[in-house]
Amino acid sequence: MRWLKRLFYLSVILFLLLNVVVYNHAYNFTHFVEKDIPKIKATYADDLGTWQDKLRLAIWGVETPKSKNKVDPTDKFEAFTISKNPQLHTWWIPTKKRKPKGVYILFHGYSGNKSGVLTQSKILRKLGYHTFLVDMRAHGQSEGLATTIGYHEAEDVKAAYDYIKVYYPKLPVGLYGTSMGAVAILKAQHDYQMDLSSMIIECPFQSMYTAVTTRFENMELPVVGLPEMLLFWGGLQNKMDAFEHDATIYAQKVTTPTLHIYGKKDARVRLAETSAIFDRLAGKKKICIIPEAGHEYIADYFKKEWTAAVWDFLEKNH
Repeated sequence: MRWLKRLFYLSVILFLLLNVVVYNHAYNFTHFVEKDIPKIKATYADDLGTWQDKLRLAIWGVETPKSKNKVDPTDKFEAFTISKNPQLHTWWIPTKKRKPKGVYILFHGYSGNKSGVLTQSKILRKLGYHTFLVDMRAHGQSEGLATTIGYHEAEDVKAAYDYIKVYYPKLPVGLYGTSMGAVAILKAQHDYQMDLSSMIIECPFQSMYTAVTTRFENMELPVVGLPEMLLFWGGLQNKMDAFEHDATIYAQKVTTPTLHIYGKKDARVRLAETSAIFDRLAGKKKICIIPEAGHEYIADYFKKEWTAAVWDFLEKNH
């Protein structure tokens, strides 16, 4: 009986310590720091360095610095803030075409910022669209340090849409988002049913669960129980239902014509996730799979293929 009691107490202590570790990971994954520290871009366990580095990161998680816009647009633009709680920093970059076809609002990915979608903005402007680039909450020059990986960011999407509709009520509005930004616009359209002309989603993850599980698998961490614990603590910390943060659920109410772009070498979003989202889109849809692309701003590395896919899609859905 004495050994059973000791084993029981040891199990309780280990369980509590494990929860502390997972709590740290959840917090650091959803809260950036305002420090001048290098951003860890590791995708796999082999990229993390020495075993001491791996042990430290396994216990404390990864601190990620808040992103900064280090590049300004080369064309004429206006910078201003919209919304409140949080304030969002934006760039308005108009097309030079005399008769604009509409407005496209662009959203970056996790730990990115609006300067990361300047290439997409330039292409869309050449096609005749005004562009509105948004730093989502806790990113770039926008307010805050806490991110919910697309959950509350759906409110940022709606705020940007509402702003554009006030000043350009007669122009069609489209949305572009990559990774977290793509999931955010799917959720926003699911929640608010905005009057959109079209949407372009790039590399969206299927759900928070699949995103965390894939991350754990790539880092060679156990996937039994730990993803559930991380989602539980992350949900409490950020006042969200992390288990229901699922792009396949959102897609079922998206009737807007949608172009889904995916890089076949994406190590963070599996092809099965992409297929699950695409299959559930309720409206007119088209998928473009670029064989050599990964989880990145695809237009920066495969500009020709990206432009051709977007041009064809928008010409048919304008």
